[in-house]
Amino acid sequence: MKTYTIANAPMPVTLPLATAFIDKYMPGANPTYVMVYLYGLRLCYSAGADADNKKIAADLDILETDVCKAFKYWESLGIVKDTGNGLEFMDLTIDTPEPKPQKPRYKSSEIARMINENTDVKHLIKHAEDIFGNTLSANETATLLSFYDWLGLPVEVILMLLEHCASLHKTSMRYAEKIAVAWSNDGIDTIEKAKEHLKYFEKREKLSRSFKKLFGIVGRNLSDAEYAHIIQWTENMKMETAVIKAAYEKTVSKVGGISFPYMNGILQSWYNQGITKAADIAKDMPSEKKQILRSGKGSSFTSYEQTGNYDYLDEYERKALERRMG
Repeated sequence: MKTYTIANAPMPVTLPLATAFIDKYMPGANPTYVMVYLYGLRLCYSAGADADNKKIAADLDILETDVCKAFKYWESLGIVKDTGNGLEFMDLTIDTPEPKPQKPRYKSSEIARMINENTDVKHLIKHAEDIFGNTLSANETATLLSFYDWLGLPVEVILMLLEHCASLHKTSMRYAEKIAVAWSNDGIDTIEKAKEHLKYFEKREKLSRSFKKLFGIVGRNLSDAEYAHIIQWTENMKMETAVIKAAYEKTVSKVGGISFPYMNGILQSWYNQGITKAADIAKDMPSEKKQILRSGKGSSFTSYEQTGNYDYLDEYERKALERRMG
């Protein structure tokens, strides 16, 4: 019987490939589709990496149409999702939960019985009215009880959820129901998980507000794909905000508006050249043409905002490429 080993690799660099993919999805798939999936999964775990279908096809020496067909195939199986701004690979290590039964309709007698027999339910309704600042209607009470009875969320978690809604000035039980269903689907069913989720939410909101202001985005929230780009730039690539703003300004100058993919291409190029800080961009410019790059309070890259001229940045990239080419 043959055995399989990796030669001379005591500490191999790996990426997480779920056994479910090999056991369930790979056997019946076209080999080319498997190759495209693995390549795409590799890109998900590569800091600064980005590629379109054309580049993937060139790297794998296959047709671009085959790349498109492959991703359409995996999307049809539900393990790849097209977000509109990119592809999201589903986590196959998590078992897909069984669908929840349909939301029940409670009769008045059932609601009265639950309130009389269960002190937790009494506690829940009283504190919910305190949090929302009004007496709950019969329909609102039924919806609230469904969080406990239908979704199976503990009273303490439901009250944290309602406090969260109130902090957002969303005191509609219909809105709370959407959040409750999402929490239930995501397995947020303990105080600890709820705290961790709210901590992540607060971080995302703070970061989103900061970059929406930086990019001049008004009237809408950042999409998941756009936020993922920001996390990639700030956490994985360790880009200073001033450098990201420079890439944004260059993007607007080149394409006439904001484009996260275009901006990502610029930042990837700089990242590959070791440019992650404002000082990295300025250090090789001629002294008589060097711009003052400022970060912190006030505007960053002020001189670029005033002139709209990115010749010095382009020149720097050209020189860096020449140095890399030897």
